[in-house]
Amino acid sequence: MPWPFTYGPTDKAYPEQKQNKRFRGEPWVPGDESGPRRNAPRETPFIEWDSQQRGWYQGERRLLRSFKPNCYFTRPVDGKRRGAKGRLLDAVTGEGPDVFITISSDKRTKMRDRPQRWQWTGRELDADDVEDKMQFDPDFRLQDLENVRNASWCRRDRAPGATWYNFRTRQYEAADQARWVGRPDRYWMDAQWRQKAKRSDQSPLNVQLGDGVWWSRVPISSGLWPGGRPKF
Repeated sequence: MPWPFTYGPTDKAYPEQKQNKRFRGEPWVPGDESGPRRNAPRETPFIEWDSQQRGWYQGERRLLRSFKPNCYFTRPVDGKRRGAKGRLLDAVTGEGPDVFITISSDKRTKMRDRPQRWQWTGRELDADDVEDKMQFDPDFRLQDLENVRNASWCRRDRAPGATWYNFRTRQYEAADQARWVGRPDRYWMDAQWRQKAKRSDQSPLNVQLGDGVWWSRVPISSGLWPGGRPKF
């Protein structure tokens, strides 16, 4: 039988909450029928790379060898120097995240296929993060856990954990934790900046120091308004 199959009647799109509960095997409760819904009642599976079978798959169907994904250059943003001018200044000064080659096979996952924060910063997911992704993300793919690979012309050692991105200096530095013992403020594991923050701004809204502790100068009352976190 050809794929996709022939037309047939179907129900309207389920709310996201109901779909997520079905994925996690949780019982249905009244109220799950309400909430945001997808545009269409059914969608085809994402096209993803199977590293074990060495092929592109859409669900259980292996795509033909003639299938070719799209490749494009990606440079992540750390919150500073946005826009074309900012990227140019970063290239001249040697600051900011690296440039990556993104391979995307499905237009729906174009943003998801770009290097995630833990990937372009050079850090590794801990066991809890991996378990959370596999258990609670209904769109989880094994390729989401793959590390960044070096291009043949790449000079920097991009082996997992070899270098970390320092949000304070906006440079990749050797992953030597001993350098920050007693001075966790020298290395910023993560940082969130205000909009249009200048390069000289060294007062992020939220910052995670080298010891893993988060610090914030956002008032907790922000949760009273849309977009604020955490919610009360």
